[in-house]
Amino acid sequence: MPYLILALLFSFLLSGCSTTYPVVTEYRINTKLNVEKVQSSKCKDKSIKVAQAFSSSLLMSLDMNYGVGDDKQFSYSQSQWALSPNNAMSAELVDMLRKMDIFQTVQIPKSRTRNDLILESSIDEFMQYYNEEENRSFVKVKISLSVIDTKTLQAIETKSFAKELEASSLDSSGGVKALNLALENLLMDSAKWIEEICR
Repeated sequence: MPYLILALLFSFLLSGCSTTYPVVTEYRINTKLNVEKVQSSKCKDKSIKVAQAFSSSLLMSLDMNYGVGDDKQFSYSQSQWALSPNNAMSAELVDMLRKMDIFQTVQIPKSRTRNDLILESSIDEFMQYYNEEENRSFVKVKISLSVIDTKTLQAIETKSFAKELEASSLDSSGGVKALNLALENLLMDSAKWIEEICR
């Protein structure tokens, strides 16, 4: 009898160790941007540094937030960013400029080198939304860019870009796909804008 009690106690303790927890899915901001190289430009002999993006503290964390209606906001419990939107945006801008091949050099935010120009960015909006009934989901992305002359510290040009897209599904996965596509569209517009500046 004591052996039976010990066996039951042992199996009970082991079953407590096998509790499963929901797995958190990590999502990446990845636009798969495809921009053409700029053949001739007055910026070919200039260097540019992409400054760390300005944003709210929400976009500096790995939490994936979403809005419901006009005034409610929540965080997904089983989804998060692999890299904060703030850091990912800075990386996407560096990638965009390097693919354009419009400047002599393109430096990352942490670079200590001296540059002719700085590209400042502000992430004004980057979130998935649901309507009050939660039967429709869409995303809003808005960024503001400024090209700054490092000698005068004056803005050469400043422009804002905004995009709203429907999500393909009513979950975090659908939101991420729509956010990536919206950001890709904005970066394409940003590339055309920078090309105009360098003409």
